[in-house]
Amino acid sequence: MNDMSLPPSPGGAPEPDLAPGLTPDLLMRFLDGELPPEERARVERLLAGATEVQRDLLVYRQIHEDLSEIRLRTGGGRRSVWDRVHQRLTRPLGWILLGTGAAAWLIYLAWLYMSSATPSWEKLMTSAVVIGILLLFASVIHERYREWLTDPYRDVER
Repeated sequence: MNDMSLPPSPGGAPEPDLAPGLTPDLLMRFLDGELPPEERARVERLLAGATEVQRDLLVYRQIHEDLSEIRLRTGGGRRSVWDRVHQRLTRPLGWILLGTGAAAWLIYLAWLYMSSATPSWEKLMTSAVVIGILLLFASVIHERYREWLTDPYRDVER
């Protein structure tokens, strides 16, 4: 297509050149079956004589089919017994062990750090840096988790 056949729309994006009275929105409503019978008949009459519009309709039909293939994950489905065991036992147990082990290491490292012969001002500065890094890391994780909870597309599956 040349640039003359695609006049810019008010939003700046080019719109296809359709027959008079046909809009992309009307074609999509036609494909979705949302038009009343008299409007549908009018669109079919306009389509009969316009090969460019028929080509655009094929493009819209392909887009419609592609979008129809997108499905949301369902709660049920083909889940085995082991999937449920993993979800209810393995993952929580792993988090408990990870948290307990990390806490034990942190307590041990803190005890070694505090009992060392290093001057107090060095310990204070080092502690400020470590605590700052941990706070930043925790805040990023918290923000990502909150964003994940409200993400409307997290369950979209192709």
